[in-house]
Amino acid sequence: MDSYIPKQIAGRPLDWVNASFLILTPLIAAVGTSWYIWRFGVTWVEIANFLVMFVLTSVAVTGGYHRYYSHRSYDCSKAVQLFYLVFGAAAVENSLLNWASDHRYHHRYVDQDEDPYNILKGGLYAHMGWIFFKDTRDKNRRFENVPDLLKDPLVVWQHRYYLPLVVGFTFALPTFIGLLAGRPLGGLLWGGFLRCVVVHHTTFFINSLAHLYGQKTYDLKGTARDSWWLAPLTFGEGYHNFHHKFQADYRNGIKWWQFDSTKWWINFLAWTGQASKLKRVPEPLIVKARIEVEKARVVESLAAVHAPERMWQLISARLEAGSRRLELAHERYLLAKAEYAARRDEWTADVRRQWKEKLDSYQAEYDEAMARWRATLRAMNRISQPSAQSLLTLTAVLDVLKHRLF
Repeated sequence: MDSYIPKQIAGRPLDWVNASFLILTPLIAAVGTSWYIWRFGVTWVEIANFLVMFVLTSVAVTGGYHRYYSHRSYDCSKAVQLFYLVFGAAAVENSLLNWASDHRYHHRYVDQDEDPYNILKGGLYAHMGWIFFKDTRDKNRRFENVPDLLKDPLVVWQHRYYLPLVVGFTFALPTFIGLLAGRPLGGLLWGGFLRCVVVHHTTFFINSLAHLYGQKTYDLKGTARDSWWLAPLTFGEGYHNFHHKFQADYRNGIKWWQFDSTKWWINFLAWTGQASKLKRVPEPLIVKARIEVEKARVVESLAAVHAPERMWQLISARLEAGSRRLELAHERYLLAKAEYAARRDEWTADVRRQWKEKLDSYQAEYDEAMARWRATLRAMNRISQPSAQSLLTLTAVLDVLKHRLF
């Protein structure tokens, strides 16, 4: 057990309430639900109870606790805020004030001692171990990083009545739903304990697995990673490297094919008029961040093979030229696209046709620049991984560049 307790927390006292809850709830969920199935079977009521409560509490955490309250990435109505606070409490992950404060400290001090769930202290610690220990920080300074939340009456109300909300919506509500079908114990086990445990660990995955596995797509500095396979398990939170780089964006998965159910939920709220001011990082900044990471990876690869100075100069020039061409092509395309969208209704059909052709040409230019950039990266990768039959020489580099680049 000692090997799992980092030195930085060795002197902190255990939080017996948290520890007992995190140990007993999985036992009750596993043993109790198994016994109940063996004794009484399972009906669609238990399955629906679990799924509905799982979705409601997960969305309250990811869409509410995380993207709305912690990062203020959009605005929403009071009704939606109340939903987030009630079912966020039902997730039993602490009050919003505590949760958001910890999360903001996590982003401010990521991978440092002050990070509440620092992954460098161990995967198990980041996953749930940190919750087992009492918070020994000065109580007068506990919420100094959430002054906006302290001014919110609903947030203060939830913090004050957090425990009654937990009892009412974590356990009493699913039990009542089960009671309507004559199976109250089934409702408590499926919609209460089992659902609570699953929500806990899918949330905890973001603190642990999202910092251990996946790709660093937009930022190489921190441990946060993008994991496509983690996204469906965490309601879209698996694209964690993007989130750490661009915290204010209401999206995590920015591509249409990337699974981000919380983004879709927020879009639905906006469509129905319940959300507004959805924040998006300008696309050129996203493209630039990705290009910088790809350039840095090339530099790392060349450093690993001890590339000579002349090669460094040549490759650096190629990388700068290629990335600049791509950024300019992308900027021109976006500007033309925005102007076309803004003014097409006031143009004649002939002008719209001409502009559409112009827009297509800008897109083709951008697609060509992107293809050349990808070819550049492939060529650089080939340089940094020479075959066993050849030496890494400037002549070999020139040969690759001549045939593979601009």
